Amino acid sequence: MAWILALDRGNDALKAALFDSGRIVGRWREAGARPEDSLRRIAREFAFDSAKAAGAGLSKKDRALLRDAILGSVMFHSVVLSSVDPRWTKEIRRALDRMGASRVLEVSAKIEFPFEILVERPSKTGPDRLAAAAGVVAAGSREAIVVDAGTAITVDVLSKKGFLGGAIFPGTGLLYRALHEGTAALPLVAGRGGAAGPPGRNTRDAIVAGVEGGAAGAVKELVALSRRSVSKNARLWVTGGGGANLAKHLGKGARYEPDLVLRGLAYLFDYNCR
Repeated sequence: MAWILALDRGNDALKAALFDSGRIVGRWREAGARPEDSLRRIAREFAFDSAKAAGAGLSKKDRALLRDAILGSVMFHSVVLSSVDPRWTKEIRRALDRMGASRVLEVSAKIEFPFEILVERPSKTGPDRLAAAAGVVAAGSREAIVVDAGTAITVDVLSKKGFLGGAIFPGTGLLYRALHEGTAALPLVAGRGGAAGPPGRNTRDAIVAGVEGGAAGAVKELVALSRRSVSKNARLWVTGGGGANLAKHLGKGARYEPDLVLRGLAYLFDYNCR
């Protein structure tokens, strides 16, 4: 099968998707697992889901046999990955070697891109940021502002000239922790993305209003400033774990795509390896 396994290791979690001829047939997310354990779990869960879908009319025993047969065929020969954690990258490369992966592409400024990387030090640019820009190209756009709301919030610019770089802002999780750790009395609050804005009528609501509303306002301003570098036709794309809520604050023109980085990774694999 023409499967491509895309892996994106951020600061907090591993996000993965299995592509079959450009279509996502499985998604996974987890934090804290060993790389080899992650790969084996992905294979097991994909085999289970596939057997469940294909064997709806089969007996429990026959479905189990089908699941085992599918699991035996799940070999991730083609893998593309991005990571902000060098130690994890080394471990996943070793695990992939042990599991027989024959084509592994690690995304960095050293590979080929469908655009120029026009920053001072391309090698220092986060591979997830470059992959998100590639995801925009895969969707048919050549100009865009790309907001990725994760542990950090990045606002990047892709112009007709190439990838121009962008802005990096603390994500809401970091902001909540900073308020708690940097003060004597403020509690650590778990974010409630859809919370109402100010005035908060108690300390917790005031913190949520400040963090969520402040982050949204900061991103709006960064997007507005970024638009000076592209044409008025440039589309605003939003992705990342906090992207769904953030997109609501950025106007009707914002397009939320939760799999933008993973789609960009799969596109870069094809661009470099096929």
